[in-house]
Amino acid sequence: MASGSVSDLRIVLLGKNESENNEVGNIILGTTAFQSKALSYSQHLNEIISGTVEKRHIKVIKTNLLQPNLLQPQLRKGVRECVSLSAPGPHSIALILQYNDFTDEDMKRVNYVLSFFSKQAIKHTIVVTTDEDSFASKITSKLWNNVIHNLIKVCGGGHLKFDSKDSGWRSEILKRTEEILKKEHEEFLICNMYSMKMEVMDHQWMKI
Repeated sequence: MASGSVSDLRIVLLGKNESENNEVGNIILGTTAFQSKALSYSQHLNEIISGTVEKRHIKVIKTNLLQPNLLQPQLRKGVRECVSLSAPGPHSIALILQYNDFTDEDMKRVNYVLSFFSKQAIKHTIVVTTDEDSFASKITSKLWNNVIHNLIKVCGGGHLKFDSKDSGWRSEILKRTEEILKKEHEEFLICNMYSMKMEVMDHQWMKI
């Protein structure tokens, strides 16, 4: 990869809470382009908005693929669409999570969705938390098993606490994205989902 800042960045937002996904996307783009709205599962599960930020052209692909009531055909179609929108491949995946609403079942779904992109997708993933890791939240969400903390350990982009009031937060997630690319010696995540056997993916789905 060439030295210096990447002039074009493609960032995928993946999370359960649409309003939180919207807020993160808006901070990255410096706009209010993403608006909260009721999600229709018969329509597209992905939305892409572009903008110029810090002298870079940024594409943010917001996806709602972690919704628990998605059926397998909807999920598969949504992942394919997300991969297409982020072609030739995303530079990073921002996994937007809440300590008080993330379970082992959610973790299985995260692994399933990321596996559609590539086996290397986890190395391009940044965990973004939007709430506090408090003692109370661990009790209410049964997070004694440290699901999110264990996930952070294996994600190549580590962890960022979201702070909409911090003017430097946008720069930090862009910096993390570039650090991932340098560490992995890649220009972007090469997605290989089209070469994967769908029966293998079906087997993984049955475990969710």
